[in-house]
Amino acid sequence: MKIIQVTDVHLGRRGELRYGADLHERLDRCIDHINARHGDAALCVFTGDLTDAGETQAYADLKAALDRLIVPYRLLPGNHDRRANLIAAFPENGTDENGFAQSVFDTPQGRLVFLDSLSEGRVTGELCDGRLDWLDARLAEAAGRAAYLFLHHPPVELGLTLLDPLGLDQPQRLIDVLTRHGNVRYIFFGHVHRDIAGTVAGIPFSVQRGLHARFMLDVAGDEMVEQAPPAYSIILADGQRVVIHSCDFLEQWPLWSPATGERVR
Repeated sequence: MKIIQVTDVHLGRRGELRYGADLHERLDRCIDHINARHGDAALCVFTGDLTDAGETQAYADLKAALDRLIVPYRLLPGNHDRRANLIAAFPENGTDENGFAQSVFDTPQGRLVFLDSLSEGRVTGELCDGRLDWLDARLAEAAGRAAYLFLHHPPVELGLTLLDPLGLDQPQRLIDVLTRHGNVRYIFFGHVHRDIAGTVAGIPFSVQRGLHARFMLDVAGDEMVEQAPPAYSIILADGQRVVIHSCDFLEQWPLWSPATGERVR
């Protein structure tokens, strides 16, 4: 099973630059690259901060861009999004019985679970009782099968002084649900604009920097961003393994032939 993860698109108004980058152009280039290289993917998951301010026009622009994506997709809200505007623009994306933008996607290799961690008006994320009860039921349905969890906010401290207080509130409540079921093989999230991997309560996790600018790696607390190359992730999972490749899709390095030793680009 191949899954593509894209995060932190931060789509705003057309023509504006964010830290020197046109994010509409970046999204278009990202879609072109996925279409050209990974049209066989089962799904493309966008893990939040789809827009920069949750404006209706930004979701309309996002929908127009995603109409070109040949891979099926699911969208999750981040703290920069507005749930009502997202759902209005993408009614087919899926909601639970309480109106949260969360759903599942079943594959022969396991169940993908998409959690809505948006807390309207706040940077930090939350999972209320209703959302956790929904997750509890979805994991129970998948008993005996592998499950893979996607959300926007990190449910674990990452050693980043400025960003750790802005993650998921009361993350232990989520971890308690996951460990009780024991079938979640991996957690994928965004929000922190960096490539990071680790484990929490024995469950591996991965986060990628996404399409926006990257926060500098400075655990001392200096808040700076750097215009590092944008990236998306290629996730390969078959029930026995999970392999994640980070793809810097705008990078163009010199190419050399291993057969002749000659430069070909």
